[in-house]
Amino acid sequence: MLLDPPGMLPVHLLPHWPYLQAVDAALTARGIPPGAVRISRTGREHGELMTMRLYWDASRTGGHGGVRLVWEEETGWAYALVGLAQDQVILAGQVDALHRIYAAPEDVAEVAEVAEHMVRTWRRPAGDFHQEWEQATRTRDAIDAFRQPSP
Repeated sequence: MLLDPPGMLPVHLLPHWPYLQAVDAALTARGIPPGAVRISRTGREHGELMTMRLYWDASRTGGHGGVRLVWEEETGWAYALVGLAQDQVILAGQVDALHRIYAAPEDVAEVAEVAEHMVRTWRRPAGDFHQEWEQATRTRDAIDAFRQPSP
């Protein structure tokens, strides 16, 4: 379970932090926590886009490379199958199975559970998940409030 946001930004500058905590808890409950986690946002000049990245390297997947799941608040979840070097992307795309930007953390964990299968077979995550996280509206509101100019 993540206690503090990984990286340089404090939690009050990351209004999407509760979503990452929920996703991390769902992954941990299934016994598949990522080996590395990054959470961030772009600067004001780029619209303060909220992002998170979850990594499983080859030692965690049992394959010849690793898996990276990336979430962005405008596009939702994407994946990349990577080689032994994290910058060596072999196959990448949207996680079509997750139909919601704020997909339910349990659904994200279901997709992530096939990480080893993805690395071994080079097939995209399967399934059809439409459920939205129950706190999505609250998180969207927190992000909107964060973006409001100070009086």
